[in-house]
Amino acid sequence: MVIAATVTAASASGINSELHQLENIVQDREGNVYRTVNIGEQVWLAENLRSTQFQDGSAVRSGAVPNDDAANLLTYGRLYNWHDVADQRNLCPVGWRVATDEDWKTLERTIGMPEADLHKDGWRGGEQHIGLQLKEAQADGLFAKFEPSLVNKQQFFARPAGVKWNGFYITQGAYTEFWTATSATDSQAIIRTLAYSWWNAHKHEIRRATSSKDYMFSVRCVRI
Repeated sequence: MVIAATVTAASASGINSELHQLENIVQDREGNVYRTVNIGEQVWLAENLRSTQFQDGSAVRSGAVPNDDAANLLTYGRLYNWHDVADQRNLCPVGWRVATDEDWKTLERTIGMPEADLHKDGWRGGEQHIGLQLKEAQADGLFAKFEPSLVNKQQFFARPAGVKWNGFYITQGAYTEFWTATSATDSQAIIRTLAYSWWNAHKHEIRRATSSKDYMFSVRCVRI
């Protein structure tokens, strides 16, 4: 089910007051406006994609709002399956694309991940606090306390949107999963994961893994 963008400008400002301090913006085909951020030589969306149309105006097949609650749209964006992510009609604004695995590796390298770790699967980048640098907020937890200046250092504003699987919304508040545009097998594609729960030992890391293309995850675009 696709929910229309009914959140008011006033409520958007309240949800995203810090995000909206970023000055650069881009607009998608249906008029959604996104803040953007420069990280090294790349330019990224600083918020999750909300589009319900491809660049040619045709409708996406997924694009669910977490918990089917319109109030979540500007907080978390939409969740897409990989079939929409990989569609040649392109989910992103004109001049942008869904970030590939290589785009994510470039980002990770730029913010300090060692070259030897870039191509590994699993949780990585802990010593460089890669995950913390990308997350909007992160409370201290069971395994570590964090230096506040590291949290959202890159102004990437990643939020724990959770996922949708088999019609159920799960892990909101605990994880965020980002699709990459890179396929791994006929049924799996490469993803990135960030963890938020107080008990999770991986909160300062970022995970590179594969997942079923039928899951519905968040999407970030990068300028071409």
